[in-house]
Amino acid sequence: MRRALRLRSCSVVVIIASAVTLLRGQTAPPAARGRASQPPLVRSGVTVKLSAHVYVIPDGNVPMVPNVGIVVGSKATLVIDTGLGPNNAKTMLSEVAKVSRNRTMYLVATHFHPEHAAGASAFSKSTKFIVSDAEQKDLDELGPGMVTGFSRISPVHADLLRNLTQRPGDVHFTTDYHLDLGGVSVRLLAVGPTHTRGDTVALVEQDRVLFAGDVVLNHIFLAFSAQSSGTSWLKALDTLEPMKPAHIVPSHGALGDASIIAEQRAVLLAVQARVKDLKSQGRSADQTAQEVTSQFQTQYPDWSSPTRLGAAARAFYTELP
Repeated sequence: MRRALRLRSCSVVVIIASAVTLLRGQTAPPAARGRASQPPLVRSGVTVKLSAHVYVIPDGNVPMVPNVGIVVGSKATLVIDTGLGPNNAKTMLSEVAKVSRNRTMYLVATHFHPEHAAGASAFSKSTKFIVSDAEQKDLDELGPGMVTGFSRISPVHADLLRNLTQRPGDVHFTTDYHLDLGGVSVRLLAVGPTHTRGDTVALVEQDRVLFAGDVVLNHIFLAFSAQSSGTSWLKALDTLEPMKPAHIVPSHGALGDASIIAEQRAVLLAVQARVKDLKSQGRSADQTAQEVTSQFQTQYPDWSSPTRLGAAARAFYTELP
């Protein structure tokens, strides 16, 4: 029993370290890298209307700030992601009040990482927090340790997460959930294990807007963690592409259209094929990760976060026979 507890503790430490490293390296183009030192704060006064029912608070290319979604129907409003802690969520709720007078509100976090879910406690008790079973498992098992790890990044992070109470989900689903906001509907899909075990995407059906979380990013290499599966990630992309979204809102970075799904699939398939080739030549997992990183960084010079390629290569290496 003690050995099992030690192993679980070690796993949480590894996951926290991996997530923090990935987030620190998430910055987009070189011109935006100077913003990496900015505090992880959701901004007010920058909300944009993306479609008839959808608004986005853009992340400004600041690490550990998500692209926050607001979907407004005639009866209810859905908020997608919370920002890092309750104070960020309060800023975001002030932005929501500018575009919606609905009393009925729903909340979805694209995954359990603190910049996406740790502001949930700032929402009123009447707000329904919708969480997949897999994401709730992540929140329960890995959430507290992740919050502790994020709090150690800087005094600013510690202050944003101080005395945090993680709110559990009010509504749970396994794979698929349909939400009627009045005049506009949202389909929620649990697609993990991809970035995490419990990744959730949200399709605003009438507007053809897909909030893709970290499952689809725009010219940013995907962030594999200890929980990720390359095979599962490819299946998730196969599920999302037939939706043909007009707009894709990733968790971080620039917005895009349906073409970025195909681009990410092409990269993953190429990584998978290269890993298979290198493994068949007897390369170790570490050697494979190094060679894949070097090759694809050169092949895709305009894509950011190339250090993530090593984790993707290791995931495919483990899954391949």
